[in-house]
Order: sequence, then C-alpha cells, then structure tokens
Amino acid sequence: MKTKHIFTIIIAIVLNLGTVKSQINPSVRSASLVETDKMLIEQRLSRYSAFTIDKKELTDRLNNNGGVGQIQLQIDENLNWIIDLELNDLRAPDFRATYTTDAGTFESREPFVVNTFKGKTSDGQTVRFTIDENTFFGVIFGDNYH
Repeated sequence: MKTKHIFTIIIAIVLNLGTVKSQINPSVRSASLVETDKMLIEQRLSRYSAFTIDKKELTDRLNNNGGVGQIQLQIDENLNWIIDLELNDLRAPDFRATYTTDAGTFESREPFVVNTFKGKTSDGQTVRFTIDENTFFGVIFGDNYH
C-alpha cells in the first residue's frame, strides 16, 4: 500500500515539473515597418529585424505559470533563442504611487501589474523585457549584439 502512495506522489511531482518548465512558443512573424518608424529605428540601429508576436498568448501563458516561463523566440533562421523568464518587479518594496489634482494629492489605490521580466538565454545572455497585451519591448545582451 505504501508503494502505491509513493509511486503516485512521484508521478504527481514529475507531471508538475513538466508544466512548470513547459516551453512557450508564441507566434512570431516577420513584419515590415512604415517609413516613419524605419527612420526612427535607423537613427539608433544599423541592423534590426522587425517582427510581430502574439502578445496575448505570451502574457496568458506567463500569467498562468505565475510569471515564470521558458519561451522560444525565433525571429528568423539566425535569431532563435530559448529564454528562461521570471517576473522582475522594479519598484521598491515600500513603493507608493500618488497623483495630484486641483483637489489635492491622493494615493493611488489601483493594483499594480508587474509586467517587467528578467532572464537568460540558453547560451547565457542576459535578457530584460516588458511584456503585456499591448507591449513587447526589451533587449537581449549578446556578446556582439543587443
């Protein structure tokens, strides 16, 4: 009887470990930019790849995993990363937001949504992202690229 319980517990642990480390493969497609966006980017970057990503799918999966996940980000055949991400709240533990109007200064009571992430690629490069349903912004710090 003990053997059955131990075996059941081991199976449950293995299944839970599999869900925690399940890889998120968001839909990524090449995109073209309008001329004004191209001009803005080219003021700062000599080489870049424009793409679209299913941000809702990505945020839903990250939120369902408690803000932790492993994603595959494949922009093209040369830019393909496996990235371990975790939530990274940039605010101090005692952070308080206030706003000021003509009637005075008030503390914001709205809940804060953490949408900043930190992580590493499978080859050890540092990653920082801001991800929500409207935004996918970030950087991968490679040896020869950012």
